[in-house]
Amino acid sequence: MRALAALLPLALVACAPSVAEVAPEPAPPLLEEGADPLTAVIEQYGFEGEVALSRGPAADDYSYRGGPAEAVWPWASVTKQVVAIIVMQEVEAGRLSLDAPVSDYVDWAGEGPAAPSLRQLLRHQSGLFDPEDQPGFDGDTGFPLDLDDCIARRGAPGGDFDYSNCDTLLVARVLEAVTQHDLGALYRERIGMPLGLTSSGLVTATTPLAPSAGGTTAERIAAYGAAGALAGPTSDLIAIDEGLMAGALLGADALATLWQGDPAVGYSALGQWEFTAPLAGCEAPVRIVERRGAIGSYQARNYILPEQGLALVAFTGLGEDMFGFGEIWTGSGFSHDLLAAAACGA
Repeated sequence: MRALAALLPLALVACAPSVAEVAPEPAPPLLEEGADPLTAVIEQYGFEGEVALSRGPAADDYSYRGGPAEAVWPWASVTKQVVAIIVMQEVEAGRLSLDAPVSDYVDWAGEGPAAPSLRQLLRHQSGLFDPEDQPGFDGDTGFPLDLDDCIARRGAPGGDFDYSNCDTLLVARVLEAVTQHDLGALYRERIGMPLGLTSSGLVTATTPLAPSAGGTTAERIAAYGAAGALAGPTSDLIAIDEGLMAGALLGADALATLWQGDPAVGYSALGQWEFTAPLAGCEAPVRIVERRGAIGSYQARNYILPEQGLALVAFTGLGEDMFGFGEIWTGSGFSHDLLAAAACGA
């Protein structure tokens, strides 16, 4: 996931093709003419997994799944998006500042560069050391990451976008210090209970997950902690998106801050990306909030189109080497075509 996330801001700025994914060639449509456009796209690309769409309270929802019932899917780095929501709840309550150094909230080594702010952590401008950049790092066995080592070997904050899972681990440490609750409890209290969600939360080694082609284990997912260990059905993630748009989780000002992408760092917002892109069939470019995730053989996508009141979630047990979602800004590929079908009827 971290390689993809590092490529996204560069792609949005430079509009250069991403090489991190295998982009499948569309097959001829498998459905008869006049079939639902979303299902047509899913079948055309040979997507395997689950897709859920909410068009708002006045329209019918849509779901597509390979099995008879919703599965529990790893949300991977979509977890970071949820962490950012909880941060903004604390900012709204006046207990956190986005721009104060995190040394105001947690113990911090006195020597070395200044501590980053929460805004810098959530936009991946923290300067923290990233062990995943080191030669020989093994993604199968290298987690959990040593956050204290990431801090001790840090550089100066405020530079270019540099994706690191350690950033969100430090954010979670701040949240725990200020609230006296760990992320699992905060998710239940701040997200799950207000929205009536009972099937999502932090993965444990025994959590039964949807199958994946590579057999990625729940133990491996759990090792990501605040950087990627939430899991749940598509309906729970859709409910979070709906709750954000309805004002059930954050006020208007806090939500605007959460979703404000910065072009200087590849349209990175807080724990997600926010940008405008053309979609086939829509008369004008569409504002999109995006969060993607990938661990092992799992991939996740969460898209929110605020002006349309639309939320779309997709999960698959096919890794990045087996299925490519593509990049929306290219005007083609699975993600673009799925959103175009959902928002524009293309």
